[in-house]
This record gives sequence, C-alpha cells and structure tokens, in this order.
Amino acid sequence: FRSAPEIEIHAPESWYLRSDVIERFLDHQGLYELQSHKYKTIEQIRDEYPLIVDVFKNADFPPEVVAQLRGVIEVAGDDPLIVRSSSLLEDRFGAAFAGKYRSIFLANQGAPDARLDAVLGAIAEVYASTLHPDAISYRRRHNLIDYSENMAILIQKVVGRRYGRYFLPTWAGVAFSRNEYRRNPRLRAEDGIACLVFGLGTRAVDRGSTDSPRVVPLGAPTMRPEVREVDVVRKSQHRIDVVNLEKNRFETMEFSDLIADEWMPGLEETVSIFENGHLRRPPGALFTADPKDLVVTFDHWVADTRHPAALRWILQTLERAYGQPVEIEYAFDGERFHLLQCRPQVLRGKNVPVELPARIEEARKIFTAERDVSGGVVNGIEYIVLVDAEDYDRLGSRARQARIARVIHTLNDRLAGRAFILMGPGRWGTKDPKMGITTGYADINNTRMLIELAQPLGGFIPEVSFGSHFFQDLVESDIHYLALYPEDEGVVYNRSFLCGSPSVLTDLLPEAAEFRDVVRVIHVPAASGGLFLRVVMDGEEGRALGYLTEP
Repeated sequence: FRSAPEIEIHAPESWYLRSDVIERFLDHQGLYELQSHKYKTIEQIRDEYPLIVDVFKNADFPPEVVAQLRGVIEVAGDDPLIVRSSSLLEDRFGAAFAGKYRSIFLANQGAPDARLDAVLGAIAEVYASTLHPDAISYRRRHNLIDYSENMAILIQKVVGRRYGRYFLPTWAGVAFSRNEYRRNPRLRAEDGIACLVFGLGTRAVDRGSTDSPRVVPLGAPTMRPEVREVDVVRKSQHRIDVVNLEKNRFETMEFSDLIADEWMPGLEETVSIFENGHLRRPPGALFTADPKDLVVTFDHWVADTRHPAALRWILQTLERAYGQPVEIEYAFDGERFHLLQCRPQVLRGKNVPVELPARIEEARKIFTAERDVSGGVVNGIEYIVLVDAEDYDRLGSRARQARIARVIHTLNDRLAGRAFILMGPGRWGTKDPKMGITTGYADINNTRMLIELAQPLGGFIPEVSFGSHFFQDLVESDIHYLALYPEDEGVVYNRSFLCGSPSVLTDLLPEAAEFRDVVRVIHVPAASGGLFLRVVMDGEEGRALGYLTEP
C-alpha cells in the first residue's frame, strides 16, 4: 500500500480457501441435496437452520483440505484468528450481503489438534450460514436465489495486542466515503463518516448493543449530536468485545473491568475522565484515574491526532480506484493501522429536495419528527403495524416479548406486496427484547418504512446505528427509517388514531389473537374514510410529517 500522510497502512496476514472447496466438502459428505433448501418457505428455513448448522459442524472435510489447514495452524502459531465469509455473490455492486454470513473469532489457544478442530468448525459454520433465513431472504429480494452460492473462506490473524489475559485492538470500526446521514448542513456528503469503537470492531456493526459507537463526520471530526455531558456519558461505549486467551473464547466485558485488570497504553487518545459532573481529557500519556471514572469518548482522537485525516484520505483514494463510494473496515493495534476490508458502499439513490406541505389540517396529522431525519417520501401507505411501547413493556417476560418478533415476521409475509410500515418501541433488530423488537432482516424486509418509538421510562430509546449491518440493510432495501419521540414538546403523535383505530390483526393472523392488545394493525383507508398515510421527510431541515391524504 501507499502510505497516507503520517500513517502507514497494513493488511493482516491472511489465508484463503477457494470457492470450490465447499463443493468438495458437500460432495464428500453427501450434502448436495441441501442446495434446494433455499426454495423452502422462510418459516421452514428458520425452523431447520439449527439442525443444518449441527450437520455441517459434525461433517468431515476432505483429507487434503485438512492437511493444508494444519499447515496454516502451524504458520499462524497461537495468534487469534478470524474466519470470514468471502462468497462469490458477496460484496458486489448493489448487493453487499453485509452481516448475512458468519464471521467467527477464534482465540486459537491450546494444542495444535484442538486449534485445527476449532478452525474446521468455524469454516463449517460459515458454510452453513449460506442457508440462514436472513441470507436467503436477502438473495430473494435481490433476485439472486437461483445463483449457486459458492462460499470461499478468508482466514485472518486478528489485529490487536495482548493485554494481560485479553487480546484486542486499541480501536476499530467501519467508515464510509459518503455521509448520507448528515445532522448538520455544514457537513458534506463527500467528506465521509466513520464509526469507531474501543476493542474489536464488532460493536460498530452490531445493533444489539446498549452502547453507541462514536460516529465521526470526517469533515468536522469534533462535531457530535450530544450537547450535555451527561448524554455523552450515557451514550458512550461501556462494554467492549475482546478475545479471552485464558478461556480460549470471544467475549464481551465491561470496559472498566478491562482497565482495572490491565492498564493499556494509548488510553489518552480514547478516553475522558468524568469527575464532578464534567468530562476532561487526560493531561498526557501517563495519568492516574479510577477506571470507573473513565469514559470512552475518543475526544482526543478526533481533535488532536492524524487519524481522521488519514481515514478521509484512504476513503477518497479508494473511491477513486473503485469508481464509486466505498465502505471499509479497519483496526489499530496501538502502533499500526490495518485495512481489513473494502467493498462498494450501499447508497439510497439520488436525493431529491423535499419540502413538508405547509397547510395540513391538524386532524389529518398522525406524527411529526424533528430528530435524526433523512430525506425521502413514502406514499400510499395502506397498513400501519404498531407495537405500542407501554403494552410491549407490560408483557414482562423476555420469552413473551421475543414471540412478538414471530408475529411481525408473519405479518411481514402476509402484507408482502402491500404498502405498510412498522412502528415499534426502541430498536428494531436488537438482540435484547428489553431494548426493542428482536427481528432480523427476514422479518422486516417487505416493509416500506421502519419507525422507532422512544419511551424513556421503559428504556426504549431509538438508535440510528449508522454503520451497523442492520442500518445498511434498510438503505440497500430502500426501507426508510425514522425515530419518533412522542413526549418531546411541540411534536405530534396522534394517539387517538394510532391507538383508537380498529385493529385488523386477527383478520390477517387469527393465531396471534393473544397479542391483539400489543400488536395493532391499522387498515388506514378503513380507519380514515378512504385516506392513505403519506410520510414526507425533509433531511436538510431535519423535520418529518406523517399525514392522511387522498390516494
């Protein structure tokens, strides 16, 4: 690689399995009949997928492949590894497959035979992920279902350093050469944007976390949406992903516990000290502070280091080479910057200036928004699927809350081809039912719009999650996103229409009758005398309006 100003760019040591190895694997085990699995219903695929993973992980690889992988283990030593997907359909222009296939971290500790078995199991699991319901739904959406998915494998040394019993990079994340989610008119799309986390970069792309990565607009790196320091602390990264070398596994831990266990050099670039209700930056590389008072802010990183300028240079250079906007993954081990991956960036299409209509009767207004608004218009909405935050919270058990995701999945199928939107508490796509509804791509891919409702008392807080695989899915599938804060002063949230209109849930889905008080399905024309819902979003002004109008 050429060197960017004041920074050297490296690539991790890597090995590859060609795309024909999966054919030899399937042939060796007589598993070719599973290739027709992709034509089953998504319900069948979802139910059978755990069994398929077990079959793949217990299958044997051809002896010559095992021998070659043994050689890789010998060369790699005991450095942690990541086994990544690299299919022929993946990372293409217009279909990135971001997060659809497995990537598996291996601590790679212990005897050589045990490390080899772990690598073989990880490869088998990546192979099995080609039959995951989200991957198959994605292929159907992009008219790729009839293509053969020949999965190649990339094995890389994990970028990072050892700190006590743990292995991790100092920071890592994703970055985009075009910033399509600008909160301020000062920001330019071509300056790019980065999402940054402490430790392994998995937390930058995973929407299941209660934390938020630091989102850095590379044209104005110090700008952030939070104004109050207490909000900076609340939204900062509290948990980190690491490789535990002693327990031989990937794990998530509290940031303060890691620092208490082993002090790390370079902390002055990533943390601030929270004392007496205020944040201050460390005075230098050597400083003392209670680990519980340290907050991951990256304030020094954005203000005083060369890294934002280098990321911007890398993105612009790669965009010129690709001939279109790009997305990268990166990691920094404390000494060297590593470029892990580059692929075309998914864009929503050309933005057309949008203005909110000036004269709409109050009775026709359904909701307004003034935070985190991107541009766009959604016309002719016939159905609203609403999961009310308070009713969802009253379900109590995580098991009952998780069942709501299955109801949403079935409605997503039943309403395919109709214009409908989904509204629900907190974060769609999370892994924790207490943060929102635990849906995957296959559960929401037919909707026109995804709306997240804030309910501070229940802890349901929307999250734009720019850079996450889930957010990229929305952009790529042309699903608009909007966050609503019903308790904000001056906003409209028409509860009488949303909560008082008749629900047709049991007409569409009789088997979901027990959740009739939680999942409401409003047939908009029937509830409004023949009108439809229209949502207009002015990204430049940061305002949105949903209102009833003639078809």
